Amino acid sequence: MLVIGLTGKACAGKDQYAKAFSQYGFEVIDVDALGHQALDQSIGQIETSFGPSVVKEGEIDRSMLGPLVFSDPVKLKKLEAITHPKMVVACLNRIDEAKSEGMQAVILNAALLYRMGLQDRCDSVVFIYAPTWLRFLRARKRDNLSIKQFALRNAAQEDIQPSQKKGVVLRNLFCKALIHRQVATYCATMGLRISST
Repeated sequence: MLVIGLTGKACAGKDQYAKAFSQYGFEVIDVDALGHQALDQSIGQIETSFGPSVVKEGEIDRSMLGPLVFSDPVKLKKLEAITHPKMVVACLNRIDEAKSEGMQAVILNAALLYRMGLQDRCDSVVFIYAPTWLRFLRARKRDNLSIKQFALRNAAQEDIQPSQKKGVVLRNLFCKALIHRQVATYCATMGLRISST
């Protein structure tokens, strides 16, 4: 079974590519969703580390936590130290399950693939590239981020770069037909059979 990492910076369009892989019959592990689960499992630890303002009605208030950690690299590392180990364990468990189910490939949709050390489990890494200005426009539309907020988030992702050893770069210009063609071509080069779901 092949393990394929899917990564890229904020608002590059990873989810669009993940959807294309899914539509071609491959299981996609959404590592961001595992991050949300890890937050929910760590409420007490996060409240102790960042204060009561980040918890609202017994749940993590992401609108408070996000700006707090993305504006301070030390706080971001502290949060990652809490959540990443849980995310990695959940991800590796799912990979093992997929292998036991006889799947030909599984896709890890993970912006922080390298920061979490998950690239070591990948046979190939697909990096989704989109120009910074386009990513900002999408972040403003999707998350209502100001240019300052986007710049802080972008700076926190400077380490998200294409792999030099086992990677391929796909350029996302938000054309759905092109995304599907790129994914189909990539699968062919990897020897993967695609199906339409």
